[in-house]
Amino acid sequence: MDVFPTSPTRKAPAMTVAITAPTVPGLKPGGPIEHGTWLIGPGSPYAISTFLAAHSWSWVCDPRGSIHAASPDTHVYLGYAPEDPHADTWTIAVTGTAREPGWKATFDRDAPVELVLDLLAAMHTRTTR
Repeated sequence: MDVFPTSPTRKAPAMTVAITAPTVPGLKPGGPIEHGTWLIGPGSPYAISTFLAAHSWSWVCDPRGSIHAASPDTHVYLGYAPEDPHADTWTIAVTGTAREPGWKATFDRDAPVELVLDLLAAMHTRTTR
């Protein structure tokens, strides 16, 4: 049997699809749904510079416009390279010790700056205890 009509007089078989939404206790159809705030988009990197200044981080800006910063105890590194196509936009790295290896987290240009700031603040708090 042909699935597609071969002449204008033959009609393709009709199909009906019914889609139903699940019911959620306490909600009325068409009523408002509570939701959280989602971080979308890169945000402003100025929030990071405010944090760095407030917590005595040292930083330099290289000729490409990238920023390299170190925590006061120099255990946490922050790199910001918005124009470098060969580097991640954000890099947070923690130096290792003789017994524990270091690690790093990288974020692309679309990562919310609030996410970068939260991790940076957590690392700053952790290293200053």
